[in-house]
Amino acid sequence: MINNKLKIAVTQAPPFIMESNGEYSGFEIELWEAIAKEIGVSFEYEKHNFQKLIPLVADKKVDIALGAITINEEREEIVDFSHPIFNSGLRILLSKNRTKIDVANTIKAFLTQGWKQLIKPLLILLLILLIFGNMMWFAERGVGVASSYFPGVIEGIWLSVFTIIGSPNAVGPEFYNVRTLIGRLTLVFGQLLNLVVLGIIIGEIAAFITTRKIRLNIEGLKDLSGKTVATVQGTTSESLLKKLGAIVVPVVKMEEAYEKLKKNEVEAVVFDAPILIYYMLNEGAGWTEVVGELFDKQDYGIGLQTQSPLREKINRAILAIQESGYYNTLYKKWFGEAE
Repeated sequence: MINNKLKIAVTQAPPFIMESNGEYSGFEIELWEAIAKEIGVSFEYEKHNFQKLIPLVADKKVDIALGAITINEEREEIVDFSHPIFNSGLRILLSKNRTKIDVANTIKAFLTQGWKQLIKPLLILLLILLIFGNMMWFAERGVGVASSYFPGVIEGIWLSVFTIIGSPNAVGPEFYNVRTLIGRLTLVFGQLLNLVVLGIIIGEIAAFITTRKIRLNIEGLKDLSGKTVATVQGTTSESLLKKLGAIVVPVVKMEEAYEKLKKNEVEAVVFDAPILIYYMLNEGAGWTEVVGELFDKQDYGIGLQTQSPLREKINRAILAIQESGYYNTLYKKWFGEAE
């Protein structure tokens, strides 16, 4: 097998692996090509989605998988890994515009969900208006409102509503002039109760808007619970987010996650730190930022078939490349100085 051209499954994962017009570049590409030269093998790349990398190796359809692949117990049950080639972890990518309330989205959210908060106070307000409409009719019937029940009650409710909002002219100067003492006391007491209920309604609307704004404030891992978060399907970040109680939006490619964040369809993107940082400094410059400390620290490795004769040769090559200083050269080229 070693003398044959190896099949290398790769996936788009800037700055580890990038593809343009059939040409590949990136940290992991340059590292692998140095390893291949060290062990004397020829190869060809095959581009796949991340989710297919490990299954392709496990089914022996390819020899090796590259693509910022985290070494974990579940994967090691079906494939082998080289020595770690990169130490990483997860971080959070946010839109810089997250603290600004999107009026259109807020109105849409209120119409679909927020209105439920107003059902109870609105029913109370309607009940108060109905009660005081009846009381006004009883006190003012034949004097300030119609003698018959239905027109009189409606006129009483009408009077109560428009005196609350400060528009007595809407009901006419004669109608606004409550003539009986009981009618006046009823009107004043009813206005006070209605104002209290209206204050509750306004408070509920303000609380809804404030809550949406607070929900956009994400500073670290603990803030992800209950948030809509995009990440690549089948990755370690997906399983971690589910354990945290986040509302996970799985995507096939990271480009989809970035687009969802840009359109405010998700509140955050969680993925491998170097990939997010690279995006923030390049395509996402100006509108994205990476926040929080590194969490769920992990190592990347080269995926190999179980009991592959290449494993020992690759591991020795990795050690040789590290000892020669070339690994540090590659690291500085793609990530700058190590922190």
